[in-house]
Amino acid sequence: MNCSICDAHVSSESLLPPSFPWILRYAPAEKGLEGYLYLETRRHVESFFQVSPSEWESLGKGMEVASDLLKAFEPKPEKLYWAVFAEKVPHFHIHLVPRYAGQDKGIPHLEQALGVGFLHQNPNE
Repeated sequence: MNCSICDAHVSSESLLPPSFPWILRYAPAEKGLEGYLYLETRRHVESFFQVSPSEWESLGKGMEVASDLLKAFEPKPEKLYWAVFAEKVPHFHIHLVPRYAGQDKGIPHLEQALGVGFLHQNPNE
């Protein structure tokens, strides 16, 4: 199987313990969004519907760890956007995109993380 997220798990350090069913890691610095995180299933899961009960149960703890990391930032983010698609990269993952004072709000801010036009693509392409 060729999956860029599974490949990244080999070389990226998770901010969660190795026994945890989710991996929490920082997005690449070139995204230009301080504190931007990915929360990804450790095992390869392509669909929301394939996430196991134990993975769902532990999701809250993964989000808590992400929130605690971001609370330590100065200045603190005003909002934390979540985005889940698993279309471009077929591995279930959550984009956790902090928004700070003075930054664009809503879709323009998410487009900085996901790429301009990503949210306006033709779903049949």
